[in-house]
Amino acid sequence: MSIHKSKGLEFPVVFLSNTGKQFNLTDLNQSILLHQDMGIGVKYIDYDKQIQYNTLTKVALKNKILTETLSEEMRILYVALTRAKEKIYITATVKDYEKKQEEMRKQISKYEIKNGKINPILVKKYKKYIDWILLVLEYENKNLDNTCTLQILDKNKLIDSFEEKEKEEKDLIKELNETKVDAEEVEKIKEKLEFKYKYENSTKTITKTSVSNIKKLKQESRTNQAKQESQTITTNNKANNIEDNDKEGKEENNGLEFLKPEFLKDSKEEKITPAKKGTLIHRTIQQLDEKKEYTYEDIKNMIEEMKSKNIFTEKEAESIDIDKILQYTKSEIWKELKEAKKVYKEKPFYINIPAKEIDIDNNSDDNILVQGIIDLYYITKDDKLVLVDYKTDYIKKGEEQKLIERYKVQMELYEKALTKALNRKVDKKIIYSVTLGSTSEL
Repeated sequence: MSIHKSKGLEFPVVFLSNTGKQFNLTDLNQSILLHQDMGIGVKYIDYDKQIQYNTLTKVALKNKILTETLSEEMRILYVALTRAKEKIYITATVKDYEKKQEEMRKQISKYEIKNGKINPILVKKYKKYIDWILLVLEYENKNLDNTCTLQILDKNKLIDSFEEKEKEEKDLIKELNETKVDAEEVEKIKEKLEFKYKYENSTKTITKTSVSNIKKLKQESRTNQAKQESQTITTNNKANNIEDNDKEGKEENNGLEFLKPEFLKDSKEEKITPAKKGTLIHRTIQQLDEKKEYTYEDIKNMIEEMKSKNIFTEKEAESIDIDKILQYTKSEIWKELKEAKKVYKEKPFYINIPAKEIDIDNNSDDNILVQGIIDLYYITKDDKLVLVDYKTDYIKKGEEQKLIERYKVQMELYEKALTKALNRKVDKKIIYSVTLGSTSEL
């Protein structure tokens, strides 16, 4: 990565390469120089004598920009040198190294270190990272014995070392056949190759999920089991199924829709799906005051008020079946709520559930964090704990058992969460069907 990108990061070992490259100072040779504080510097052109030369202003600007550029390069080098935790390798290609070092030593003899710093005039003479680093090495060579080492590699010797050597031909099959095999060593290798991680199931176990997801997983598991049990299909049936699947696929594709964000929706064009209707009814029920007796008009006015507060859009408000809400206020649950000691609505919870209980194929001892929201639970006047879940699924009268089977797992999880949180048993578990206006006790 570039030095700029490495800022703020640290690594055990760092390679700082290509430090023999000269800084980019081409901008200093432009005919016109600009500086944010000092202004503009240009060359003077003498048309009579047909000559041009730098003005004092341009020389001043050039010196200022050079100083600022070198200062910035010095900051970048500081970043590069401070990325390593343990070791840094600095590489550079230098032409005529011995001659260059001799020149540098002559310059060093002229400029002494003052207050622990190399003279800025000397620093400005050099325009490469490696030159600055070598300056420090020359000044501090007595103090750096245990800190760093300098290696000079001759190019010609390096090239010689990379030359291809004559390849030695070997009969590998013969060598392998003649090699004595240690049975104990073979067993160790076999053990390593066939190693299986003891907690492999844990790597596949989800750490967190919701009650809704668990319900779906259980339903899918039951569906897959049913499919496996009914795998006696004739060739003709298979052909018919393929045709049916094609039809289903087309229907699914035709019904594909991409939902608009809420802020882009026009309330008139908004599509209210059955799932959305269920959410709206839930939200309306949550707003009801258990101590009141409601009429059709009361509920209608409450929905209008929620619409005015932008809780519902106009189309959402129109889609709410007021009769279903009114029917709920005449139920046995409502009568109990009016006399209840405590009422809790829309209470979120988190509970750890053993993975085995959620996934029968998982034999790990891990727990899964399950989150959910309980629609309603309350303490009756007789001090009984009642758990209620509203369901808006379409269901025919007499098929209430289907609803119980569908949401049995969900209700059991709610019961576990309540039992653990309140340190007492749940006396009654009820599913209230908004469609039928009836209750089913589990």
